[in-house]
Amino acid sequence: MRRFPALLLALLSTLVAGCGRGTPVHDGPIVFITLNALRADVVDPVLTPQLDKLMRSADWAGRAIAPSSSVIPSTAALLTGLRPWQSQVLGHGRSDLPDDILTLPVALQAVGYRTQGYYHGRWMARESGYARGFDSYDLLGDGDAALDRVAHLSAGRELVWVHIPEPQPPYVRRGWLLSRFQDLAPGLPPEIRLTELAAYSDPSVPLPPEVRRRFWDLYRVHVAWADERLGRLLDAVRQSGQWDRALIVVTSTHGEAFGERGQIADGGSLGRELIEVPLAVKLPAGWRRPLAVPRSERVAAARLWATVVEAAGGPVPPAVAPSLFTRSPGPLPVLSELYDRNGVNLYSLVDGDDQLLWESRFAPAEPEYYRARLIEMPGSRLTGPPLREDSEVILGRLATAFATTRPFSGIAPPRLSLERWEGGSGSRPLDDPKRQAELAAQLRRAWYRFVPEELSPDGEDQARQGTPPGR
Repeated sequence: MRRFPALLLALLSTLVAGCGRGTPVHDGPIVFITLNALRADVVDPVLTPQLDKLMRSADWAGRAIAPSSSVIPSTAALLTGLRPWQSQVLGHGRSDLPDDILTLPVALQAVGYRTQGYYHGRWMARESGYARGFDSYDLLGDGDAALDRVAHLSAGRELVWVHIPEPQPPYVRRGWLLSRFQDLAPGLPPEIRLTELAAYSDPSVPLPPEVRRRFWDLYRVHVAWADERLGRLLDAVRQSGQWDRALIVVTSTHGEAFGERGQIADGGSLGRELIEVPLAVKLPAGWRRPLAVPRSERVAAARLWATVVEAAGGPVPPAVAPSLFTRSPGPLPVLSELYDRNGVNLYSLVDGDDQLLWESRFAPAEPEYYRARLIEMPGSRLTGPPLREDSEVILGRLATAFATTRPFSGIAPPRLSLERWEGGSGSRPLDDPKRQAELAAQLRRAWYRFVPEELSPDGEDQARQGTPPGR
């Protein structure tokens, strides 16, 4: 028997749950913009004036929780409304979108939208399934084609999705932006590449304060550049004459780490710095259905899928995250997931200011995991002694164990920790066994929602193909 994603396409013929007569339907353009690696705590009027301006005028603006701290599963969740485990887009060798999953462009095509996508990165290429539902799908490149498309938006049903790769590395120093900063360290390099960051991804490798400062400063310069690119797109919407008619959504796939937990860049943990991202939603002028979530509440970024589809009058399957039009008695806890990281799968549940971190082990940690990952990166150079085994052997051993182990249960009791988020950034350990147990129960319920049974990744593949697991 096939798993639940096969049901999603069939639900195109159903009505939106809870939508009755009088529910407004958006007949104008939709502009969906995603950035990559933009932390929530760097958004301010000086560093990101374009995003700050949008957030001050948007119908909803605040902080969201990313589905993952890795770009592949997080982007897939934004385009499907499904959690990483539901879609089985988990990163590494599992980055393709399954054919039986209802994507945002497919859902909007079904209600009469023309769809255009601009992507970045080989993993988003057409053959990986991300082009499905787009009438045209092109590399973003320098962005001129996307700007031209947005500047010529029609007044009718048209979706344009633009994925801006910044401020992910490489971080590039752009001289004309430096005047915004009064506190940059002297002698910033022209560029910092991912391989330089990855050398410090191992928590056991000390990150010298001066190196961390250099990374952080050039990241902020790169954030300013990302904001410039965003601003040009928003200006193009205004140039089209469709600003008032347009539904505009801007968010980031995940954040970026700078040594907060001994790691650098993305995908190393599910800490606040990696999953708390900015979010802005501008509704069409005169829209008669307000968003039901207070601005002070952190929301799941995956809820954007249902928000956009519901606004356009399309069907919203029950398995996706609920729209921001959905009222709830209180804040909804938000689950994030990160799979296949040196023998562990990581889960996070954010409820208010409290975060539970859950670590399930599927294999013993590999002492040379981080160096093996580094040597696999194009252009990297391995310093120190050579690996005792080939990187393919080390990473392959972990991949095999991951593929054949139930990910949530693992092979040992989970490791749990509780944190309290404070102010605009940062968190501290929280010693509250009762609260920890409460959130652990919530996390389990959230993970198993719409997951009929816990299978290994290989078992999920077999179930999708209609083969009984284990045969």
